Amino acid sequence: MKAKQENIKKGVQDEPGLPYLKRTFPFRLSTTSYILPAAIMPNIRFLGPYLDEVELVLFESRCEDNLPKRGEIQEMCELAQQLDLTYSVHLPTDIFLGDPDPEVRNKACQKALQFIRRTLPLDPACYILHLERSVRHDTNSGKRRCWLERMKASLETMVAEGLRSNHIAVENLNYPLEWIQDLVVAMGMSFCLDVGHLVRYGYDLNRHFQDFLDRTSMIHLHGVLDGVDHRGLQFISEDEWALIVGALENYQGGLCIEVFSLHDLRSSLARMKEALC
Repeated sequence: MKAKQENIKKGVQDEPGLPYLKRTFPFRLSTTSYILPAAIMPNIRFLGPYLDEVELVLFESRCEDNLPKRGEIQEMCELAQQLDLTYSVHLPTDIFLGDPDPEVRNKACQKALQFIRRTLPLDPACYILHLERSVRHDTNSGKRRCWLERMKASLETMVAEGLRSNHIAVENLNYPLEWIQDLVVAMGMSFCLDVGHLVRYGYDLNRHFQDFLDRTSMIHLHGVLDGVDHRGLQFISEDEWALIVGALENYQGGLCIEVFSLHDLRSSLARMKEALC
């Protein structure tokens, strides 16, 4: 493996401001497949030599082009071998596993399974799943309990059709992570701890690290500027950055710098290298 890494490194042409950080940290370092304004394949070829992993961002289930073709999956497998690269897969965000309408829930289950089955040959480190609310601002505890019961039923349906729940990492969104904690644990899933979302919605970083990091298989890291997230890490405050760096000391899962431009990735990798190398 070390000889392979040296050969890969020798073949990498330096990209201004983009450091070679493959196998630098105890965790797998990745970013999204939307760094270049291009399709997924050019992004993988560009990013693969520098990082451990690429998060395949497959946000839109309604767009046929968003589901990689089988030939592309084969090419991704070949690139993984050539570049010592792994993948994670971000499942669509426009599906509602807890919707009150059984037909909507069934379509959501089948769509998620379609994306999972198509990408299985990649042997992803994890699948990132949003447990979205179709009613965004419903805080009624009774209705929330029904929502959770419907999501549990949907997830059980998916498991019965072959979903491996231990490969699913559930991401925190704009509601308290405690709402879904028992469901995630009961289903044998892990957390995708999105630090940018915690900061944006005003949640306590230190408490979430203490309470959830042990069951976290993926961290999403990005900055927040004027209420807009998925910005570079330079927009994380010094106090928050100190907490993050401390939490990463013994972390061995995946960490995705979840930004969507080369500018934000360059500045983010520079801060990671300065703080952790």
